[in-house]
Amino acid sequence: MNRTILKAIVTVLSVTMMTAGVATLTSCKSTDKNKTNGTDTTSSESLGTASTTGSSTSASPTMLPSVAKGTMAINNLTIPAVEFDFYYYTIYSSYAQYASYGSLPTVAADGSLDLTALCNLPGYETLNWGDYLMNYSQRQLQDSYIFSDYAAKEGMTLTADDQKTIDSFFTSVQSYADQYSMSLDDYLKTMYGAEANKENLIPVVSRFLLADRYLTDVKSKYSFTDAELLAFYTANKDSYKNTDLPTVRHILFLATVGVSGSPDATADQLAAAKALADAALAKVNTYEDMITVGDAAKADGTAKESAEYKGIKTGDMVPEFETWCFDASRKPGDKAVVKTEYGYHVMYYVGTQKDWMNDALKSLTDTKFNAYLTENETLPQYKLVIS
Repeated sequence: MNRTILKAIVTVLSVTMMTAGVATLTSCKSTDKNKTNGTDTTSSESLGTASTTGSSTSASPTMLPSVAKGTMAINNLTIPAVEFDFYYYTIYSSYAQYASYGSLPTVAADGSLDLTALCNLPGYETLNWGDYLMNYSQRQLQDSYIFSDYAAKEGMTLTADDQKTIDSFFTSVQSYADQYSMSLDDYLKTMYGAEANKENLIPVVSRFLLADRYLTDVKSKYSFTDAELLAFYTANKDSYKNTDLPTVRHILFLATVGVSGSPDATADQLAAAKALADAALAKVNTYEDMITVGDAAKADGTAKESAEYKGIKTGDMVPEFETWCFDASRKPGDKAVVKTEYGYHVMYYVGTQKDWMNDALKSLTDTKFNAYLTENETLPQYKLVIS
């Protein structure tokens, strides 16, 4: 059974719901469309409609039917039909994209995913794609309820950033609705089914974000021994060169020039971004400083990103960023301000790691995480009951 695909609650929805955030999340990455960089990227079409582009003169999208069957409940809580539909149509949209690329069976008449065709995923060969998507959606729904419950018990609540994500999501959808002269609620029905509207989707999205926050925290605490990591390399060494790759932390002060879809910064905006970067750099003397200064700038809105990139490969990042990273004289603790098409980056060279380390960490994390999910899904109080 492909547990990575089955349990991808974070990767399935975290990008698809946040169209406004995609450019930021990938802001320092190469824009060469022939390179995937190991990064999941999802277009706004993954929000649930066959297409989210068009104009008021195009045919308006039609309302999708609710696909929820019977009454669903978890832990004595009745689940609204719209919540199942939200997961189903989001997941369906992701697989429909694969079908449009020819990677999955399609209906010849319109090129859509053929739900009657046998599923070819390991462990699901006896199911058709329609049954698989229903099964997948039910498990994602179950995970959302389990881990939002755990989050609430630990006192976790939605943050200001979470609320911004929710607001941005509906603002983005409204912009597409406007193109068809449709109301927000009517357009949401073309994405997530007949039961969808803003009022009843807010708690659905909120529950997802809370569960996502909890699960992200769980995964962030995983650690692995050198022996475990080396065992991964030993089993897969033919796939790697065992070379050292740079790890860099940066703070981005956004001021785009020549970036598709973004307005060019004015001279004053460029100067302001550079001044902020120079001031931040002056405060950084250690790795801990870099985190503190960057996170503070991100929190107050002056910086667009404070992040660390581990094991950078050639082609992963924009040229100026890479030139600095791969400089032969580079050593841990080096710092600088680097200008790219996205603005000014405060750079801090952390060190190097082997070319297989990211894959080792991902593999070990996925295995441990999936076992954790399975363990919790089998608890009787969190059984999904359908009547």
